[in-house]
Parts: sequence; C-alpha cells; structure tokens
Amino acid sequence: MEAAIISYLAEQAATGNELCEVLGADLAQFKVAARQLWVDGMIQGQLADGCCSAPCGTMCVSAMKLERVWQLSKKGRLRLKILAARRNVT
Repeated sequence: MEAAIISYLAEQAATGNELCEVLGADLAQFKVAARQLWVDGMIQGQLADGCCSAPCGTMCVSAMKLERVWQLSKKGRLRLKILAARRNVT
C-alpha cells in the first residue's frame, strides 16, 4: 500500500480521501500505510494548506488529515527512485 501511495503522489498531489478512493483501499489499511509514510517523512502537506513544505512527519499540519492535500517530500521522491531501480534490477 505504501508503494501505491508514493507512486500515485509522484504523478500529482491529492487529498488523503482522494488517494484512498482512487487506490480502492480499505480505509483502515490505508490509514496504517499513510501514517507510516508521514512518520518516515515521505509525504508532506502543501503550502496552500498551511504546511511549511518541510517533511515534518506527524508534526505537519496536514498529517493524517484526509481532507488536506498531500504530496511527496524530497525523501519520498528518492524512495520512488529506489523502488523503480529495484524493479529494473529484478
């Protein structure tokens, strides 16, 4: 689920609600995966939602707020590149 969230956010920012719906995820499972991405600093909020645009983890004003817009952090984009490289190697 975490990889699916990262992959989707690589294409566009989205609210947590949109992500859950588009991915067809069970809300409970989605929240567990999303929380881990927030904890790891992989995703962050947007300036328009009052975010400072730093990967603050669970301290972000948008953390785990499904109505807020989420986007990949720099760390998240790096993780995406690593996932893509692993797919090309195997």
